[in-house]
Amino acid sequence: MSAFPVGAVVAALGVTQIVGWGTTHYLPAILADSIAGGIGVSPTLVLGAFSWGLLVAGASARTSGRLMDRHGARAVMTLASLLVAIGLLMTSFARGWPLLFGGWTLIGLAMRSVLYDGAFAALTVLAGHRARRAISLVTLFGGLASTVFWPIGGWLDAAFGWRTTLQVYALLHLVPCALLHALFAGGARRRTCTAEDAPATTDPATGAALDARQALLALRLAALAFTLYAFVQSAMAAHLVRLLADFGFGAAVAVSAASLMGVAQVLARIAEMSLQRHLSAVAVAVPSVALLPTAFAVALLLPTSPLAASLFVLLYGCANGLMTIVRGSLPLAIFGSGGYAELLGRIAGPGFIAAAAAPVLFSALLEAAGPAAGLSLLGLLALGALGAILALVRLARGNPQPVA
Repeated sequence: MSAFPVGAVVAALGVTQIVGWGTTHYLPAILADSIAGGIGVSPTLVLGAFSWGLLVAGASARTSGRLMDRHGARAVMTLASLLVAIGLLMTSFARGWPLLFGGWTLIGLAMRSVLYDGAFAALTVLAGHRARRAISLVTLFGGLASTVFWPIGGWLDAAFGWRTTLQVYALLHLVPCALLHALFAGGARRRTCTAEDAPATTDPATGAALDARQALLALRLAALAFTLYAFVQSAMAAHLVRLLADFGFGAAVAVSAASLMGVAQVLARIAEMSLQRHLSAVAVAVPSVALLPTAFAVALLLPTSPLAASLFVLLYGCANGLMTIVRGSLPLAIFGSGGYAELLGRIAGPGFIAAAAAPVLFSALLEAAGPAAGLSLLGLLALGALGAILALVRLARGNPQPVA
């Protein structure tokens, strides 16, 4: 177990989440054009390398989770920080596509361990019954990643070039990230639970009393819900400003409205934390997901205006902020803590494939059919995610945890 109090662990992992998200997921938004110009390829190829990294992350998510359950968070997260550092360094030396894709392959292999899934797994071991609150606190830090790293990345790129920027990012994964993971992400080594060990849930103290068939159905519903959400989130991350511009807003209005998303994410997460004593993770899940289709309905039905655009972004930002917490806390509430890291990997794997495909597919749809069709598609996918969560919650409530 960690020698540090949970609060110190949350702060340490929060710092590594800011660095992790800022130097991986949010990297292409600032550096894609510079990298493309520097190595003589198209920005599409640079984004393709990023999508490849997401595919690798999805394919390796279950394995990384299994390793974390078996060997503990400290070793896996520390090694993952080293892999990201090597991947960023490799990319910084790229002269063409081979090193570019090679670097993102290493980053993809480590991505799930250095981002939320790794932090959630570590906190589940370290925080025990306080894991839900700890998870919420860490997501507050992660929500600041774009706010911190977009300006830093832009300044470094302008002052020193993209290669030096990536090398600075790589150094940050060594100090502080690898060091913080080695010191704070400790936990008792956990034996991976098997079906023979637990035919119902893996941890009756915290999970619903599901038999094997119900547990498989619940797992599929969770994977479906979060895969649909992953497509929506990835498409919006890549095209939010473009969507607003396509509806006729000027660049200033589009960027100003889009910037409200980070504020909404943090405010929604603070609100969720204030309600944790009164509402379970299962109770919070449905209204959190319901905000997604509501946001798209506002965008499609209200007259085009800066106020409507701001309301759309605020609702979507609140939903996005809450969904991050739901993705960590709802599986813990339903399935229990045994084998939790591998479980998150099983749920997240299909979502990474959807997230990798979303930017390109959604861009093609916008060009072919326009923003209204794009928003309609995202709204339908959001409704599908809500339906899956409703079915999952109904299944969980029909099989409450046993009373000791």
